[in-house]
Amino acid sequence: MSDRVPGPRLYGNWRAERGWGVGSLSTTATVVVFGAVLAPLLAVSVFPPAALPLFAVSPVVIGATVVRVGGISLADVVVRRARFGRARAAGWTEWSGGVLTEHPRGADLPGVLAPLCPVEVDDGRGGRHALLWHRRTGTLTAVLRCSPIGLDLADPDRADGWVAAWGALLADLGYAPLVRHLSVTVDTAPTGGTSVRDHLAAAMDPAAPTLAARIMSELAELAPATTAETDTRVALCLDPNRATPRPTDLLASAVEVGRRLPAVENQLAACGVAILGRASTGWLAGRIRAAFDPEVRPELSRLTTREGRTPDAWRDREAPEVLAWADAGPVAARERWEHYRHEGGLSVTWGLREAPRQAVTASVLAPLLAPGAFPRRVTWLYQPYPAEQAAARVENEITSGQVRRAWAERTRRDETQRERDDRARAVQSAREEAAGAGLGRFTVYVTTTVTRDDHLAAAVADVEQRAGQAKLRLRRLRGAQAAAFAAGLGIGIDPGDLTSRRRR
Repeated sequence: MSDRVPGPRLYGNWRAERGWGVGSLSTTATVVVFGAVLAPLLAVSVFPPAALPLFAVSPVVIGATVVRVGGISLADVVVRRARFGRARAAGWTEWSGGVLTEHPRGADLPGVLAPLCPVEVDDGRGGRHALLWHRRTGTLTAVLRCSPIGLDLADPDRADGWVAAWGALLADLGYAPLVRHLSVTVDTAPTGGTSVRDHLAAAMDPAAPTLAARIMSELAELAPATTAETDTRVALCLDPNRATPRPTDLLASAVEVGRRLPAVENQLAACGVAILGRASTGWLAGRIRAAFDPEVRPELSRLTTREGRTPDAWRDREAPEVLAWADAGPVAARERWEHYRHEGGLSVTWGLREAPRQAVTASVLAPLLAPGAFPRRVTWLYQPYPAEQAAARVENEITSGQVRRAWAERTRRDETQRERDDRARAVQSAREEAAGAGLGRFTVYVTTTVTRDDHLAAAVADVEQRAGQAKLRLRRLRGAQAAAFAAGLGIGIDPGDLTSRRRR
């Protein structure tokens, strides 16, 4: 009989799509480099007058493709700078939605959030909730208010069961053609004890003993800076145009979306998540407004706890009295290369550069999700691949790995250990997919917000330190702060989807 104590269960095998690019280059970059090398050689025999200019341009193209600046190619940096400069010159980085501003659609949100419009629908249970209709793409997003149980007091077996249920949910998304993407947002902010005092004041019985009332008041005053507000929500973005038959109008699309939500809610309950309800228009407006203007967050919480109501009991009938959709956006916003200034806040957003290289425990993201001295919002966005395409994708990755290995042997270059490990992970992904696992693309957006400019450096350092503890490598999204801020709200915005639609 062995006395060996089993260690914690580890999770991993995150792998980025690489294609058959040579070395660290992507497939597109490899094609560009080979084209830049072969074009001058072909021009010598086909059209000699063009050979000299091509020989001059070729090193520039190769250098712009191969040279890396902050993890991205020099060409991407130049293109991004040019696009941002053009947008700034055209005034697209400025937003003004004040009361005296002449604007035909003043209820619009800034930037890529502008097409979003709330639609109130019945939930089939006697209540109503909101669907965020993207007027450009036609997608509908439902936001589910959640309360995670947490891993601190959970048994390891129970935590493993929750992770397995979450993996099953993601795998099932590959069989739901309507699903475009799913996002999980954890929004934390220090409250300074306001919520505790307000909650006690609303819950205190006037007939309570004097001693009990005095003790509760003293306890509330002793912990004014140790409380934090944490909000967790899951947003499911669905495209009714993928349904068969295709809905004819917005009402039919909303009905089609409503049929899919109960199944997702039931699956989330098996993942260690308590579903508090579907978000209403007023609730969403309050969260968006608090993101743009963090100074109003305590006031919004205070308004929603009046008459003894808690924020989780904020019902549709009282939400319009607190905040309407037209008040969700900022009065003014300005995007800069390094940050995004909006209303009473200054925000910086990062994107995921690389997932953990090693296997990690289930609580690896706890440092990044835990409340801190500054408001922070972490959004995990997952785009599932259709189940019928998953097998072909993993097989293509295995074939691409073999192509890279053959190229290394042909050029007599030693294969690195990372390349061998990457090929092994591709094989493992194919095995897991064959066993029923889902396949998809995911990323992470992290946003921190400060109310004073001199606090920005401390907030940035706090996020980068927490990301290192969570084994994540983040990249500051310079030149795309406004779009990244919108994606990090967790209300159905996916920059990758918008970019692909623009190209089409």
